[in-house]
Amino acid sequence: MSTAYFKLRANVELEGDTIIAQREIKALCSKFSLVKRNELIKSRQQLKLAEEHFLSNAREGDVIGFIGEITEGNLNTLITKSSFVQEIWLLDLPTKLKRNHSKDYIQQAPDSAFCIVPLFAMAELLTYCKTSEINLSHLRTFTQHLANNTPDGELEKIVRKSTTSTPHVHGLHKYKAKFFPRLVRTLLLGESRDKSDIKILDPFVGSGTALIEASFMGYKSVGVDIDKLSCLISESKIKLLSLPVDKIQKEVAEYYTGRSSSKSEYKFPSWISKKFDRWGNVDEREVYEKEISNLTKRLPNLNGSKKLFETAISDAVSRKFNIRMMGTGVGRFALEIQKLPLNRTFDNNIKFLAKASSVVNALRAAYEIELKTPEIINGTATELPIKDSSIDLILTSPPYLPASSGREDYLIGKSISITALNLMSERDIELAEERSVGSMKSLSTNDAQQLPKSVYELYDFLKNDELRKIKANPTIAYYNDIRRALDESFRVLVPGGKAIYIIGKESVFYTFKSREVLFKVECDKIFEEMAKKAGFIVREVVDIELNKKNKNARPRSLDKYFESALILEKPKVPAKRRSTKKSTRVILTK
Repeated sequence: MSTAYFKLRANVELEGDTIIAQREIKALCSKFSLVKRNELIKSRQQLKLAEEHFLSNAREGDVIGFIGEITEGNLNTLITKSSFVQEIWLLDLPTKLKRNHSKDYIQQAPDSAFCIVPLFAMAELLTYCKTSEINLSHLRTFTQHLANNTPDGELEKIVRKSTTSTPHVHGLHKYKAKFFPRLVRTLLLGESRDKSDIKILDPFVGSGTALIEASFMGYKSVGVDIDKLSCLISESKIKLLSLPVDKIQKEVAEYYTGRSSSKSEYKFPSWISKKFDRWGNVDEREVYEKEISNLTKRLPNLNGSKKLFETAISDAVSRKFNIRMMGTGVGRFALEIQKLPLNRTFDNNIKFLAKASSVVNALRAAYEIELKTPEIINGTATELPIKDSSIDLILTSPPYLPASSGREDYLIGKSISITALNLMSERDIELAEERSVGSMKSLSTNDAQQLPKSVYELYDFLKNDELRKIKANPTIAYYNDIRRALDESFRVLVPGGKAIYIIGKESVFYTFKSREVLFKVECDKIFEEMAKKAGFIVREVVDIELNKKNKNARPRSLDKYFESALILEKPKVPAKRRSTKKSTRVILTK
């Protein structure tokens, strides 16, 4: 057993995040205490570590870390699986680490104390290092900087960089409402610490964050999504985990030097083309269509890396053409076209492929980890193509309630990329919207079963508001889909298995002018009630404050905004399930 100081990442800005970080330490330490700036004398009595080691590169807040008792096995787990810890300080190394203290992520300070940089912190640092390719020497540079507090403005800037939520392959594609990798790792660690061979499911896989982190933590995983672009993005990230840099460089040369082997010309979806028609900019539309065609024509030349290049094109397109839903519930959207040339963004994305691959390869070599290869399935969370009792842990984040209120339409927002890559036709997109959770066009209203009373109260509020009544039926459809998704989660989990759902804690409806609150929806309470009806035991509800960068995102946007993580458990002994009796409530369809 060793006593160690676990220093928090310098870019942990919210005090609430220090509470989430405690879950990591609690999972692996028999006992621990907080390290606070104003009580440093007390902490140094527990661990005779130099003051500069406590404070150098520490976060700005009061709580800067933890001191805990940890076994050698749990220390190794913390090194490879923690997310909030920037440095681990010990006065002496455990036996196995002492034999290997020459590792690139371990450095002995001048006063003989040892500094260890965990894998996830190193991943963030390496990703934002200003070099096109990473090797083990870069790990040593960062470790030496943190251990010795060497004066280096550029390294210091990277250590304190606030926006590091997309390390290595996570930055492959722009994605709205992306899972935070730190939160994923913390929740996975907390619920899987006693297990080594488990299978994890994300039924709303999105951009694949949960699967990538599960892979790094050594767990098997499977992801499901109705959106084929989401499946492509996730598959590309998975491919990039094992692709050597030289293989990528070979494919890059083939792409840029090969001839265009496709003669088809891309055309925007009809709803996009109509925008240009109304603007009187038909010539401009044709120029953009030609640019997209030029990017996709060389794709058939590629062999093993085609999906990576497709994802690079999609990201460039999504950054060039920003589709923003207007929130009226009738499908109106604004199309904003950025000035940055499409080709330049694509070229930068191709460079990123080699950079991300080199980061992953360096991490695998230094920390000697074996990555698992996740499986991706194009399907829906309401009808999972997965066997009964075959999943140990579910970690997911379904679309939030605002999505069903017409504020978002994920497939329309991605439609340029989807059609450019021939993933779906316009008709395919329309059909998928009818099956998508939270869609304004969902058809699941017709088989709506008994839902919590508060859902029907929300329905009444929307139905009696002239401007919002169009959103009433889609809201019922949304909650009916969530009910079906919970039923499916329950079915595929093993007895005693856990399901962690991340949802918006509440949704608030305002007056359009004064921003006065008209109706507040306690989404967490509704979800908790539905989970119990599905047969789950609600083990814990964790509220997580979000650090909103866009203060103009919505009315009253200076208010604090929280997500809730509901940790559910399927009973080991079968319990009486909820009634499947149809609701006597009549829901009008559009």
